Amino acid sequence: MTGNSSDTLPRTRRAPKGEKRREELLDAALQLFSLEGYTGASIARIADLVGISVAGVLHHFPNKVALLMGVLARRDEVNHKVVSSLHSEPTLQGFVSGLRQINRSNATAPGVIRAFSMLNAESLVDSHPGWEWFQSRYVTIHGRMRARLDHLVATGEVRGDVDLDAIIHQILAMMDGLQLQWLRFPETVDLVQRFDSYMAQVEREIRA
Repeated sequence: MTGNSSDTLPRTRRAPKGEKRREELLDAALQLFSLEGYTGASIARIADLVGISVAGVLHHFPNKVALLMGVLARRDEVNHKVVSSLHSEPTLQGFVSGLRQINRSNATAPGVIRAFSMLNAESLVDSHPGWEWFQSRYVTIHGRMRARLDHLVATGEVRGDVDLDAIIHQILAMMDGLQLQWLRFPETVDLVQRFDSYMAQVEREIRA
């Protein structure tokens, strides 16, 4: 045989070095955002956490806004996978189970939830670079939940006299509010149990 033997060997796909470094920077940015918020974090500190120069960070992310958007985009990918469970079973039980699953997923990542809670609060100022992302996020989530509940009203699982927008606002408020209390008092606030109990109450109240 005269061919290159490497052509016949199975090849294992490896993540490019640049992609690996990018993930390390996003991890470091998320960690720092969870401790100091977006405003308090600096590219220099992120560079220190990864062990590279500021120029090395700027090679992958031209500024801190780009780092923030990278963190938010990556979280969006994770959320999308979990949220897809909301559409797996077109029933009220499936809707409730999907929300419980999202909350359970959040309970496994306190650092991520801390960072997002801080970023969410900071971005209430419309000059914040995360303002539009969080605004769009709430509108999108509300729209998806409303469409699902409208379907459940049409199929007769949810009562027609229920104020669906109010229910959605309450569910989202419970999720966000419980997370804040859980982050402050993790030993006394059971995030999963409290939310599961609340959703059982919602299911009872809106079921036709």
